[in-house]
Amino acid sequence: MATDSVTTREVLTELLAAAGPVGLSPEELGRRLPGISRSTLNRRLSELVKEGVARPTGGGRATRYVSASPLARADIDAYFGIPWQQRPVAVFKEELLATQPNIDAQKARRCEAIQAIATPVDKRFLTNFLVDFSWGSSLLEGGSYSALDTEALIRYGQKNKDKPTADAVLVLDHKTAAEYLWAHRELTRDTVCAMHALVTHDHGLAEVAESGHFLPEHQRGKPREYEEVNLGASAYLPPFRPGTGFASRTLDLLLARARELRPVEAALYLMTRIPYVQVFANGNKRASRLAANAALLAGGLLPFSFADVDKSDYIRGMAAFYELGSTLVIEQTFIQGYARSVVRGSDVPVRMRMHGFDVEAVARELAEFINTGRKPEDKRARMFLEG
Repeated sequence: MATDSVTTREVLTELLAAAGPVGLSPEELGRRLPGISRSTLNRRLSELVKEGVARPTGGGRATRYVSASPLARADIDAYFGIPWQQRPVAVFKEELLATQPNIDAQKARRCEAIQAIATPVDKRFLTNFLVDFSWGSSLLEGGSYSALDTEALIRYGQKNKDKPTADAVLVLDHKTAAEYLWAHRELTRDTVCAMHALVTHDHGLAEVAESGHFLPEHQRGKPREYEEVNLGASAYLPPFRPGTGFASRTLDLLLARARELRPVEAALYLMTRIPYVQVFANGNKRASRLAANAALLAGGLLPFSFADVDKSDYIRGMAAFYELGSTLVIEQTFIQGYARSVVRGSDVPVRMRMHGFDVEAVARELAEFINTGRKPEDKRARMFLEG
């Protein structure tokens, strides 16, 4: 009997570890272990929880069990050290559309708590945000415009003649989409689709025809139906269900679930799930970053400019979610980038700025607070904390 108990425990541990951050419901575990009764299964799960081997998420019928020892960053980096052609095919999993895995709830609340000196989100704030967001988000797409190039283009209409026209259009499309966001902060299907249409607009320019950033009119702002999407250098296969309205229905589902979450949780949820489904034929990550900001603004928080976000970590974080169902890397990329964004968007006293205010150092302290809950010792960082 003891041997059976040990064997069941080992099998459960292995199943939960293999399931990753998504975990498994008792029903799913029962189907995989047909030889044990439901009462025995519940007892073994309870033992694993008490031992710290597993932990429950959700509640009631939505309860799932996840391994308490998820993938570490070293595991993820080792996995992506394998060429994508040699990695196992990662198929679309419906269960990843659930609201977990996501940013830890306490960390999400601490993201809200670092906005004590936030600048009012008004027209003056918008002027700076348009530059920062258009630059930061375009850079994540492979755009070549620097922060100064972006500012010259947005503020003065001055294009860098040495850089591709497509990169200038990419920046300006971000500006137009962010302006739309500013006037329509509701987290709705209409808002997301309108922003997607704006951020993928080619303006009929022949010079951008070869760029992969833009879409023809009939695909802009419309969930894909018959377009099959293949991601470059990835083992992930997005869902392709032509003629079923799957992408359209799923977008509605994602937005409904996001509206039930706290703003920061909703932001990371949309940042990962819209691209995971590949709701649109192209421009999914851009649309997801705009949708994330709709969630933040609708919740009364500072938006995320994505300026200074580590591009390699962003790409690795999104790929880890696609292929492994892990939010570990993208959560940390979000926290670190959002901390920088909040510092950029706060009303730091002029005298402090004049005496060498170190944005990066303060952002690091705030990210540490978000991750651990330990209040910063540096007074420059402490002034961002509420209470």
